[in-house]
Amino acid sequence: MQGNNLIKDIPDLYVDLSSIAKGFGVDVVADYFEQLGVADYLVEVGGEIRLKGKNVEGVPWRIAIEKPTEDGSRAIQEVIEPGNMAVATSGDYRNYFEQDGVRYSHLINPKTGKPIANHVVSVTVLNPSCMTADALATAFSVMGEEKAIALANKEKLAVLLIVKTEQGFKEYPSDVFVPYMKQK
Repeated sequence: MQGNNLIKDIPDLYVDLSSIAKGFGVDVVADYFEQLGVADYLVEVGGEIRLKGKNVEGVPWRIAIEKPTEDGSRAIQEVIEPGNMAVATSGDYRNYFEQDGVRYSHLINPKTGKPIANHVVSVTVLNPSCMTADALATAFSVMGEEKAIALANKEKLAVLLIVKTEQGFKEYPSDVFVPYMKQK
């Protein structure tokens, strides 16, 4: 580091900010709306969202969280009413690759340098900052369900994990997330 600049000496080394880029973009636009005094908005970039106020019908914004499916079909897992928050979801049920008949996540475990190998298929995080929610959703995906939900509850973060079990997909909401959940 030299001041605010990062200078790399290794040509093959790169920094990948894709886990926070969409959230950052959402925050830039939402912050601009805030400066303009916009009372009601929904900003969405690639599935990451920040909301404020109410929709055009005058009711609080509601967001559907996608249900992971084996066949790629679209279904609703949960409906939330996030208030004036950002919503970011990270998952590997749509973004993966297969090699020799084995399915691998696009998310990389920073400790091993290999694709994650846990049962978390989707993590949704609510936070005032979309960039923070985006980063946390990716981090919780990498941690695995037990560590992720324990940390979310300890830090009082609004997090919903969807985990693949032998019986199907199961929801693990943090204590702070539960009040945002609405009837489907």
